[in-house]
Parts: sequence; C-alpha cells; structure tokens
Amino acid sequence: MSKYSVDFKARVVRYHIHNGGGWRKTGTHFGIHHATLRNWHALYTLHGPLGLSKHPQIYSAEDKLEVLRRMEKESWSSRQASAFFNIPTPYTVQTWLRRYNEGGKNALIDRRRGRKMSKPRKPAPPPGNPVVGMTPEEMVQELEFLRAEYAYLKKLEALIQEKRSVSKKKHWLSMN
Repeated sequence: MSKYSVDFKARVVRYHIHNGGGWRKTGTHFGIHHATLRNWHALYTLHGPLGLSKHPQIYSAEDKLEVLRRMEKESWSSRQASAFFNIPTPYTVQTWLRRYNEGGKNALIDRRRGRKMSKPRKPAPPPGNPVVGMTPEEMVQELEFLRAEYAYLKKLEALIQEKRSVSKKKHWLSMN
C-alpha cells in the first residue's frame, strides 16, 4: 500500500499549481520532500490523476532499453524519463541505467528473486511409521543416532540429579 493516497497526491499537486511558491515551500507545507513533489507534479502533468496511482508493472529488457535510448536521444534526466513513461520513481530508471552501463543489455534482464535451493529435498516420511521408505543403511544410522541421543540425555539427567542432591545437602547442612 502506498504511503500517500492518490487523492492526497493530486491535492498537493493542485495546491502547488494554483498557489506556486516553489517546491520546497509546498513540500514543507504538506510535510513531504520537495523531490517527491516534483515527481508527482511531472506524473500529474503528463498523465493526469492516473499517473499518481500505484501500478505495479514488470518491464521487459526491451522496455527498459527503450526508456534508456529515449533518455539519451532527448537528453532527459531520469525524472523526466520516469514521468514520460509513467514509471513510479526516477530511482527505477537510475537503476536500469547503472545496470546497463555496468553490464550492457543482458544486465537489464530480470533476475529471479528468492533463495536458491542447493539440492532437492527428500519427501517427508509418511505420518505414522517413520521407518517406511528408509534403506537399511539409513535405518542403522538412525538407530545409532537415537542410541547416542538417549545416552546423552540419560547422562545429562544424572548430572542434574547429582547437582540437585549436592545443593540439598549444602542447604540442609547450613540449617543445622
């Protein structure tokens, strides 16, 4: 969800158009940064109130390249290009330009997001009997692990009991 509603953005832009006074003055009046106001003004001027609405869009590498070519041809800033092509923020265009300068056209291709899986996961054993579907080697490993875990827990419990009995003796001896 956008921080500001479309109605608020339009009201701010109309206020600036009718009252003038500069970007900073209008921005201060409404409590927004003047650069944000300039971006809204450009979008509103070119596309009307619809330019101020959120419109998530996925741009292809060709679309991005077209924006960058037009920027160069017309000597536009990223703010002018984003307003003309109705791209929500100039930062998006700046990112495309940086990627293009670093890696060419291939750098504009969208990369998949998310965690990479190193190897496919094994399907979970069916509920009920975990042994079903295990190889004999896996069953032996599981048995060894469970025996070691049981021995460790047994030893831990014995140490806790010993510590409790020692502290009870100390407490009893201090009372007498």
